[in-house]
This record gives sequence, C-alpha cells and structure tokens, in this order.
Amino acid sequence: MYFTQLQHCTAFYPFFAAFSQLKKAEQKTTHAIMALGGLILIAGIGLHIIHIPFSWIAPIAGGALICITAVINGKKSESFHIIHHIIRFIVTLLLIIGFILI
Repeated sequence: MYFTQLQHCTAFYPFFAAFSQLKKAEQKTTHAIMALGGLILIAGIGLHIIHIPFSWIAPIAGGALICITAVINGKKSESFHIIHHIIRFIVTLLLIIGFILI
C-alpha cells in the first residue's frame, strides 16, 4: 500500500510541475510532453490498481517521456546536471520494477 502511495506522489509531481510551467514558458512543447508523461504514469497506476494485464507498459511510457523531456529541458536552460538525471532515471526504473513485482 505504501509503495502505491509513493507511486502516486512520483506521478503527480512531474505532472503538476510541467503543468505550472505551461503557463510561464515560451516554448511549451516539452512541458506539455512532460505533463502527458505524468498523466500516462497516473493512468498506469490506476490500471495497476484495478489489475489490468500489462499495466506496467503505461508507466514505462510515462516515465520515459518524463525522463527524456527533463533532459531536454535541462539542456535548453543550460543547467544540465547529469547526476540529477541519473537519479531521476534510477527512481523511475525502481518504480517500474515495483509495478512489475507487485
């Protein structure tokens, strides 16, 4: 149960962060893609809760969108920190492994 709550927090954070940036940013494409990744991740959690087969595919897609757009945003803003993105990838990977094992 606690793992599912952690997954919810991890899914909602990139969605709300990207959604808030959509109002401010001039270039909205990557923020929209990150928000979409968050929505897909949230949908994957819902599918997992109601025991839909292959529900782990949605978190992989959502997590990939979030990680890729985070790297793109970091490079565009010239504040790219490789350690931050490695940690983000590892956390996403651990959450997806949790989807598969639970």
